[in-house]
Amino acid sequence: MAKRHLLFVDDEPMVLKGLQRSLRSMRHEWEILYAEGGEAALAMLASHPVDVVITDMRMPGMDGAQLLEAVKARFPQVVRIILSGQLDRDMTLQSVKVAHQLLAKPCDVDVLREALQKTVTLNQLLTDEAIRRVVARIDTLPSMPASCVAIMEDLQSEDASIRKVAGLIASDLGMTAKILQMVNSAFFGLYRQVTDVQDAVMLLGLDAIKALVLSVNVFAAFDTRRIPFFDLDGLWQHSLAVAGCAQKIMTTVARDREQAAAAFLAGMLHDIGKLILAVNFSDAYRALLKGVPEGPAERLAKEREMIGTTHAEMGAYLMGLWGMEPSILMAIAFHHTPLESRETAFGPLTAVHLANGFGHGLRLPREGGRGAVDDVDAAYIAALGVTGKVDRWRQICLDLDEDAP
Repeated sequence: MAKRHLLFVDDEPMVLKGLQRSLRSMRHEWEILYAEGGEAALAMLASHPVDVVITDMRMPGMDGAQLLEAVKARFPQVVRIILSGQLDRDMTLQSVKVAHQLLAKPCDVDVLREALQKTVTLNQLLTDEAIRRVVARIDTLPSMPASCVAIMEDLQSEDASIRKVAGLIASDLGMTAKILQMVNSAFFGLYRQVTDVQDAVMLLGLDAIKALVLSVNVFAAFDTRRIPFFDLDGLWQHSLAVAGCAQKIMTTVARDREQAAAAFLAGMLHDIGKLILAVNFSDAYRALLKGVPEGPAERLAKEREMIGTTHAEMGAYLMGLWGMEPSILMAIAFHHTPLESRETAFGPLTAVHLANGFGHGLRLPREGGRGAVDDVDAAYIAALGVTGKVDRWRQICLDLDEDAP
């Protein structure tokens, strides 16, 4: 496999030399370039192929945010990462408008390699040159909203507490309303009405709240006023149904809180690519909706024919730029075609594929209508050796659906 190209930017020559020494172990995976300052970086970008730019934030002349703003405008296909030890909250909110990921100095080589591996996973998902051409045509592929970053930072901090996180959420009325709406859905299995954010955080836990906050902000990142024909509420309800079912399925396989949270988040975001395509290719997407094919395979084929890519691929692309874990990217990218993922273990992909497949038999709204049968890949399920458990998982989802308001 050809090497990918990585550009490091810093205004201090000694820092760049230190990076050269510490990153020697990565030279077989990446062609690594170094630029002293923003202007030098832009010149290098104009003359060299670059897949990822990693820059310091505070630099004289052109700072990291200004550099990435220029990269975003002139080289939109390049992944943009800030690596800095000097990020206070204001600078974080500034940088998040233009950066896809933030890494803190000092950054261990293994941490950096893992962050870059996410971009490799993303690129492996999108090897077709036709897909890259579609991405280059996209006008609205937002960075993670600043409000989301502030809350996510606090959720990940060592001193995160129920009271503190609830206070942050309560300060945003729109987010509060959406979180409470989701918490009170049948898919969380709570047996009383929750009207207080602090109660919601306490009942669900910080992992679930983190997934909810991120999901709310992903949907809010798009200006849906441009697409009145798009059933956003239907997409939201379907996503919530799939997320709840996927989480339940995952907990029957492994009592792993992180896996369950990943399944829920992947379920919430598995169809976000539909929103990306609708916003950026509204005429084509409107025409596609007028004659939505019956099955997922036909739907994907129609998307590729009319737009050049699919909602699954576009959703994985955006979430990859936002730094999602590879397991979540796989679940989004292959939720209709799990055999193509080459995943051999039961994980979030399996849970989301099952929940989404069962969703065709559920009464909750689904773009394209309710199907008569499941859309579950029997060959994939057989390869995992879990065919005998499918009826139980289907019943779990049907029970949740019957309890839904």
